[in-house]
This record gives sequence, structure tokens and C-alpha cells, in this order.
Amino acid sequence: MDLTAIVIIVISTLAAIFFKWYLFRRIREWMDQDLIKGLANGSDQKLAYLQLKLQGLKDQGVKRRDYQTRLEHFAEEFEQN
Repeated sequence: MDLTAIVIIVISTLAAIFFKWYLFRRIREWMDQDLIKGLANGSDQKLAYLQLKLQGLKDQGVKRRDYQTRLEHFAEEFEQN
């Protein structure tokens, strides 16, 4: 193989890895937003509250597997207040 073929292979591989990483991140964001919208039940105030709580969870470094239970708890807390 010549240098041109190697460069094309490397660039194509890096582009594919970047695209996969970007798509994976977007899908996770969509899943988080879908969860929040489902918990908000159409309430704009509750939606904003849960978005703030989600950002707080991300800032605190909470694992993604715990997002659902914590957000459900926050949604119940919002209903009680």
C-alpha cells in the first residue's frame, strides 16, 4: 500500500469513530430528554425543574443508571410541593 491509501484509511477510520461518538452522545441526550418529558406530564414548570435537576446530576457526576430513579424521586417531590 502506498502512503495515499494509508492516509485515506486513517482519515476514514477517525471520521467513523468521531461520528459514532457524536451519535452515541446525541442518542443519550435524546433519551434523557424523553425521560424528563414523560415525567413532566405536560407541565412546563415541572419540565424546567427536572431539566435543572438533570443538569445537577450531571454536574455531580452521578452515574447514568441512577438518573431515572433520582428523577422519578424529584418528580414526586415536585408534586408534593
